[in-house]
Amino acid sequence: MFTGLLSRDGRARLPRLVPGGAILSFHSITTPALPACSDAHVSLDTFQALVRCVQRLGELVPLREFVLRRERGRSTSGLIAITFDDAYAALTGEFRQFVTSAAVPITIFAVTEAMRTGSTFWWDRIEDVYPRVTRDRWQAFEAACGLPESYRHGQPQEFGPLRPLRQWVLANFSGRWPAALEPALCALEREAGYQTLHRSMTCEELQDLARLPWVDVGVHTVSHPVLPLLGDVELQHEIADGYRALQERFERVAPVLAIPFGLYDRRVLRAAREAGMATSLTLAGDIGHHRPGEPALPRFCITRTDTCRRLALRLSGLPRYVRAWSAPAAPAYPQLPSARS
Repeated sequence: MFTGLLSRDGRARLPRLVPGGAILSFHSITTPALPACSDAHVSLDTFQALVRCVQRLGELVPLREFVLRRERGRSTSGLIAITFDDAYAALTGEFRQFVTSAAVPITIFAVTEAMRTGSTFWWDRIEDVYPRVTRDRWQAFEAACGLPESYRHGQPQEFGPLRPLRQWVLANFSGRWPAALEPALCALEREAGYQTLHRSMTCEELQDLARLPWVDVGVHTVSHPVLPLLGDVELQHEIADGYRALQERFERVAPVLAIPFGLYDRRVLRAAREAGMATSLTLAGDIGHHRPGEPALPRFCITRTDTCRRLALRLSGLPRYVRAWSAPAAPAYPQLPSARS
């Protein structure tokens, strides 16, 4: 079914691919010494293969060039930009060696609060501890956290067993792990004998990486919250203060917001503009011909399930056309987390 996307020598037929350009969203990188259970983290081998794939599908450019062309009303067809959310420390070491040797332009979106100490993220902690405990122990942990029954039984099962706790934290704590739940999670990690190996880079680590001419830094807020659930003052603080903190430490800071969890509304986009953002990046997973003045740009979230052929199909735009014919139009903004979503 994919043969029509590639020519005989394996190269993409560019007129049919990335018609409006594409922005790819990665998170962390795994290696044998740095494993992870989350599907959001791809292996270094997979990342290298996908880079070779997109180099055949289009032209890799820095995100800043992609955004500038869009702002000036110039075509972005055939252009592909690569981004990394959360500024994971896994982007040093072998990963750094690869992007250096291949001169791969990337933009890294940093959470400034996590960057101060190089702390871990709660979503990685629960992803990595869950497979190492029994089902009964996990349910006891959920009960210790106070997870309501409405979340435990109201979430679509196809999203997996971590979905209830995740959505509850997003909806009730604006996506921030509450200090009151920390003892329960620490106890679970001690019993499992494992803590996630993935953490944020420190400021010094990111400064060292950002010295590379093809590495830019972008805004990912102060604490990675669910922005639509914040009040106006806190919303401005998360974006504007996060941007300011990066500008004080880095030479090249893109005035671009990568929206945490991909959850936003019109008020968030307006606040981002007021904080000086040229645009905001979503996780809408769609492409098209972008017009100057549009308040947000969609990204494809890349996971370990993405192969070169699957990515080529996604970037062709064909799934979008199929959805347009077979499903109702998508809402303007993502649905906010609740007991049943």
